[in-house]
Amino acid sequence: MNTIVNTLALTAALAVPLSASAQVSAQGTLTNFSYALVDLLPNDGIAPSLSIVKPRSTSYPGTRAGGDIIETGLRATRNMNQDRTSALYSRDVDGSLSTRQGTVVSTISGNNFQSLDLGAAASTTGTVGYSRSATASNFMYIEEFVLSPGTQITFFADASGSVATSLPRTNVLRENSTLKASMGFESAAPDWYPTTTTHFELTAPTWSSDPNLPFSQSASERLSIMFENTKSTTQNLKLSISLWAEAQSRDTTPSTSPVPEPATYGMLLGGLALVAGAARRKRVR
Repeated sequence: MNTIVNTLALTAALAVPLSASAQVSAQGTLTNFSYALVDLLPNDGIAPSLSIVKPRSTSYPGTRAGGDIIETGLRATRNMNQDRTSALYSRDVDGSLSTRQGTVVSTISGNNFQSLDLGAAASTTGTVGYSRSATASNFMYIEEFVLSPGTQITFFADASGSVATSLPRTNVLRENSTLKASMGFESAAPDWYPTTTTHFELTAPTWSSDPNLPFSQSASERLSIMFENTKSTTQNLKLSISLWAEAQSRDTTPSTSPVPEPATYGMLLGGLALVAGAARRKRVR
């Protein structure tokens, strides 16, 4: 009897189709870092320069990459991965993670400021009765720059990426994807200073002109921030850089057992016949 029950359970499990929607995703890069100097006081005899010095606090984790995949609903799970270093440019940092619920790619590489390359990507699929979130995040805090007196500096970086959702939004289904990139000075100027931060963001809208169609968008932008050192002394600059990608799917449709197809009934009957034949032969012996 146990043999019959186990065989039926295994056959039924194989016959039930997987319930999953298409992929929700967000991905992007932040690269091509550079800077330009302008001499604000050409007659002061000091050439404009930007010195790169060793970070003051080597214990602070100035570079980190992380991945976080969360599932809630009928079953709750969470998987996290993080990689960090306090020595800038010393090695590649990778916080990538892949599970059944989603995939995140979170990487930072580069041997110096100009060769920095940040990448982030997140994707997940929706399943009836579940909410899923996949997040990839990169962050750098650099305090190694010293700007000469009477000098204007502009930092540049290229941000690009895409976001996509796959299914029409309904009262039980929500899909969201977001990509964010930012670059800014930390404690270099008052909050009112006009060009100390810059942002790039792509977000799948909560509505669409045609709700029956999936949504996708790609874009790129040249980011820049500027600071003027009008003092007669050098200025220490602290720079923060971040890249964030997140994909979410929430499906509150009640979970029901699917009605088997005719072929599935055939498989079940065939399995029963095999089990019954094996049991009959065992009794004859």
